Amino acid sequence: MYKGYMNRFLEVDLTHRTFRFGQPDPSLFAGWIGGKGAGLKLMVDRGLVTHDPFAPENPLIFMTGPFTGTQVQTSARSVVCTKSPLTGTFLDTHAGGHFGPALKKAGLDWIWITGESDRPVYLHVRPGEVRFEDAAHLWGKGIYEAEKALRETYPKARVALIGPAGENRVRFACIGTELYRQYGRGGAGAVMGAKNLKALVVEGDEKIAYHDPAGFQELNRQLTKDIVAHPNRQRRDDLGTMMWIRMGQEQGHFLPTHNWRDTQFAGYEGITSEACREKLAWKSTGCFNCAIRCSKEARWGNYEVEGPEYETTAFLGSGCDIDSAEAVAYANWLCDDLGLDTISAGVVCSFAMEAFERGIISAADTGGVALHFGSAEAQAALLRQIAHREKIGDLLAEGTRIAARRIGKGSDYFAIQIAGMELSGVNIKGCASMGLTLATSDFASHTRFWSASAEMRKELSWESTPDFVRIGQDVVNTRNCLIVCDFVMYDLDRLAPVFEKCTGIPMSETDMNRLGNKISNLTRLYNIANGRTRADDTLPPRFFQEPHEAGLFEGRRLTEEKFGEWLDMYYAARGWDAAGAPTPATLTELGLNPI
Repeated sequence: MYKGYMNRFLEVDLTHRTFRFGQPDPSLFAGWIGGKGAGLKLMVDRGLVTHDPFAPENPLIFMTGPFTGTQVQTSARSVVCTKSPLTGTFLDTHAGGHFGPALKKAGLDWIWITGESDRPVYLHVRPGEVRFEDAAHLWGKGIYEAEKALRETYPKARVALIGPAGENRVRFACIGTELYRQYGRGGAGAVMGAKNLKALVVEGDEKIAYHDPAGFQELNRQLTKDIVAHPNRQRRDDLGTMMWIRMGQEQGHFLPTHNWRDTQFAGYEGITSEACREKLAWKSTGCFNCAIRCSKEARWGNYEVEGPEYETTAFLGSGCDIDSAEAVAYANWLCDDLGLDTISAGVVCSFAMEAFERGIISAADTGGVALHFGSAEAQAALLRQIAHREKIGDLLAEGTRIAARRIGKGSDYFAIQIAGMELSGVNIKGCASMGLTLATSDFASHTRFWSASAEMRKELSWESTPDFVRIGQDVVNTRNCLIVCDFVMYDLDRLAPVFEKCTGIPMSETDMNRLGNKISNLTRLYNIANGRTRADDTLPPRFFQEPHEAGLFEGRRLTEEKFGEWLDMYYAARGWDAAGAPTPATLTELGLNPI
């Protein structure tokens, strides 16, 4: 057995209220490390590929990595793997806080949950023990009230749970933890709601053992020193992720504005880091074992929240033409309580606002709510309608792809999604490389790879971008197996030796890059089996038909033909055929089988 792991998993069947503990096959860790890679491999090996996301057999896997809960910086991270109800494809959605380390303290590398309870329940998990508890008194309650109630009952435990959005199967519902942390993207909360599982309560005091304690401590101590001394650490401590509001406005010219129509926002000063520090009394805080401290405790009036983050502010703020830090923080607070992914929620709101602006929907559809851009009151009302599936919210709860198909009238033009996932990151009209990144990733999220910095610094060319994106996606895949935060400034050359000292598994930087490539190809096979084609690897029409305002295509259009050439270059670099499928030779070279 390898060190760094707990070498134990838990499987729960909610339908029959049974569970079993087991010992993982060491080859899973040796070949796929943990986290995203291990979760994907488990699903594929069990043939859980083409099922419906809301079916009882769809697994909800709370997965750790070998670094989770260790002394490695940002070791708070854990991941939920499942099939997304938003995209119908593979999903890995990550969270910080303390829940991941709590899984390790409970003596577990992962919890695999299938089935569907006949009534609301929550699970209480301790080392060697699982209890199915009635959750009728918690069902219908927001995340804040429900988590506080559970923490009062289990003061030493950590909790992951859903709000009304998850209970109502909103396709972009998240799973909350620590009140203000989320497994955010792709609708894992809706999968949990479909299982009638309100919460997972985990506690224990198991310890993590290291393969080479002295060697691990030596490498990790130096890595920690370098992270603490890095100028980006101090910048994130000072400004948080919100530094990208000013950078996106003033340097990149890619701040999503007015449902992605514009790349700069006239009211941006009201939602910058500086505005938040003034208006929200920001105080830096961090996850378990993290010196970067990018998160911010915000307090204003009678409210408090951690945040808002850049993505939340870009889509609930500038994306909806809302220029108030307090208004964005309130929308953040509301989404966290309802259990909504703030990114998809913001993009869905701006989509609805543009549909209202164009006269495609009216106040008769919204219950009298005038969905004008810039109205924080209308936005808050719409978020509640979505979470509770009321009025127009019932349709918007399906996500922009389904909503645009049902609304019609040309609304697909401004439905900002790729293969069902609302876009995140930056406005493609100011950063074309992120368009290629989002279109070719397993789902369209900035967490797959952030190419915006390189394009903003003018380090990319038309010719270099496809391979740059490919390599970056692979590296992120492997980091999401270990699991470390995106904000750790050092890459696999530094992390591979730490991993070996931690686990005893010899793995070089080259090996880790190869694993990242394997994951890119296996997720592609999974997604193709669920209907993804080259036609899905594209951008919303807005980004082809309107001129770009910055970046590689500044002052001109990125045409569909030109983007198709980029896809061909990317596919060739990946070893995929013209349709975007891995070739037999590529699969053989990587040791993968077709699905």
